Amino acid sequence: MASVVSICNLALSNVGKQNISDLTEASAEARACNQFYVISRDRLLQSFHWSAAGKSASLAEVTNDKPGAWKYAYTRPTDCLQIRWIRRQYVADPADDCVRFDLRSEFQSPYEIEGDKLYCNLSPCLLRYTFRLTDPTKFSPLFIDALSWHLAARIAMPLTRDPKVRADALAVAKSTQVEAEAADAGQVAARYDDVESEFVAVRDHG
Repeated sequence: MASVVSICNLALSNVGKQNISDLTEASAEARACNQFYVISRDRLLQSFHWSAAGKSASLAEVTNDKPGAWKYAYTRPTDCLQIRWIRRQYVADPADDCVRFDLRSEFQSPYEIEGDKLYCNLSPCLLRYTFRLTDPTKFSPLFIDALSWHLAARIAMPLTRDPKVRADALAVAKSTQVEAEAADAGQVAARYDDVESEFVAVRDHG
């Protein structure tokens, strides 16, 4: 089972350094991992719409201090790394079998972010976003591989002082990230196709 330490040890191995047993140990390797793990993880999470890091939330309306520009203001979730889309939130009637939503559509309504507030013209407002996923057991193997190489690229200079080691690690980080993104996107597409097939079956036999 993946852990922060195991991911750090993958990164350390990627640059030819000794593994650590704990992030609190007094070693250069542990200090480097402590310094760069969180930023490496959050940057990778923010860079793509990872399925494991997606979350939806009904936003809490707050006082709108920009009434001339926007109709409504909401509190932005504290764990939000990247907004995917906002929509007006509808309450669907289960008895209405004529309504069909395109699950693959991520219609983007205009909005503005300032500090911890989100401004838009929708009420009520549903937000879909990438959240700060901190539990490494939720990461896919390909995500872990990409994260370990991104972390390796960060710790390479402090630990090796070798620009080539860093450059090589960064090149592998980019390629493993592309592979992880493609696999994750394929899983999402397959899931949407399954939902669509179930809808057709229900429509045809309902």
